[in-house]
Amino acid sequence: IEGRVVPAGCEVLLFLLALHQDRTMFPEPEKFNPDRFLPENAKSLHPFAFVPFSAGQRNCIGQRLAQIEMKVVLATIVRECHVTSLDARDKLQLAVELVLRSKTPLRLRFQPRRR
Repeated sequence: IEGRVVPAGCEVLLFLLALHQDRTMFPEPEKFNPDRFLPENAKSLHPFAFVPFSAGQRNCIGQRLAQIEMKVVLATIVRECHVTSLDARDKLQLAVELVLRSKTPLRLRFQPRRR
């Protein structure tokens, strides 16, 4: 890797947070922009630029089900509620573990939408 030799038997881990916030791949990575993953926009991305479920032969077998469930739940929440954070983004404390998570509970306000 860039002239460095990784000795046999060493584990090589990928820091997904850094990869997923790489400004060369994702301009304004902190901005919520789901359009960046539309087929016409994502075709210029490297196939492994975004790997929330790993990649290759050993990726998560539940990936498709998890994505469908996530889309249904999020669509239902967004359709039914206005969601706002009670904490400023710069006050969030993140724990970088196997998955990225908040060190403290996320405080959100859900307000029903008027129909």
